[in-house]
Amino acid sequence: MKKENLKKYGMVVLVMLFVGASNVQAQQMRRGQRPNPQEQQHGQKGKEMNERGPRGPHIPNLSEEQKEQMKSLRVALGKEALPIKNQIGEKEARLRTLTTSDSYNENAVNKVIEEIGGLKTELMKLKVANTAKVKEILTDEQLVFFNNHAGKGGKDKKGGKPQRGPRPGGR
Repeated sequence: MKKENLKKYGMVVLVMLFVGASNVQAQQMRRGQRPNPQEQQHGQKGKEMNERGPRGPHIPNLSEEQKEQMKSLRVALGKEALPIKNQIGEKEARLRTLTTSDSYNENAVNKVIEEIGGLKTELMKLKVANTAKVKEILTDEQLVFFNNHAGKGGKDKKGGKPQRGPRPGGR
């Protein structure tokens, strides 16, 4: 009798350990605490991860002057873009209000959508103009590297935020 109870308790403890361990792992994945990409994937993708920084590729052989110029361009863009981003946020909040209210006003909704589109267009134009200014200060070798790595700054293929959680297709 005691052996049977001991086996039951042992199985219960073992199941609880498995459940607890899988729960901790799932929480870590949700928070973005993944293992080093080079440990999981070798080759070109792991190498490219090291070549990218938080704002895009680490351009090789940048002089201190180039770094300072890029920093000032980034700060200037941030100052210009912030009010536009704030306006977009306000318009999107207004759109949520209009679309979730009891009375639906199609003209008002369409007007806000048009305003958001105009602001996003303006923001994209600022970003493209800033990229052109960055390219002007690069050497030919740096420009080739920059162009080959453009748009790979940690975002997914759809242009959104980096993916979290398991990726489609395994790995």
